[in-house]
Amino acid sequence: MSLSKELRGTDLFIWCTGHAVGTGATSTVFVGRYKKTGEQVAIKVFNDMSYSRPRDVRTRELEVVRKLKHKNIVEVLAIEEDHVSKQPVIIMELCRGGSLLQYLDEPENIFGLTEKEFLTALKHICK
Repeated sequence: MSLSKELRGTDLFIWCTGHAVGTGATSTVFVGRYKKTGEQVAIKVFNDMSYSRPRDVRTRELEVVRKLKHKNIVEVLAIEEDHVSKQPVIIMELCRGGSLLQYLDEPENIFGLTEKEFLTALKHICK
């Protein structure tokens, strides 16, 4: 599946592949919008590496993600089919604060977090 800069969508959401907010080993996350209200969301689109895994493994992972509900985890709003690729995409709440990895990469944190910051982060991760 090629992700050239184009307009993509599902039944309820739309996004432009030129507005990526993150990329990982198996997916890219784009800023999208709910078609009915214009509300901004995050759209997680899987790449070819993800599709090399068995379908039952991917299906099981999607079901686990759908069930996760916690204030410290980005909320999954829907799982829909991309009209172009015909593959599932995950629609999530859009969080603009950055990731823990980005925070740790900031120059002031080059030697790690203070004990208090570390314990606070660990407490939230463990929940």
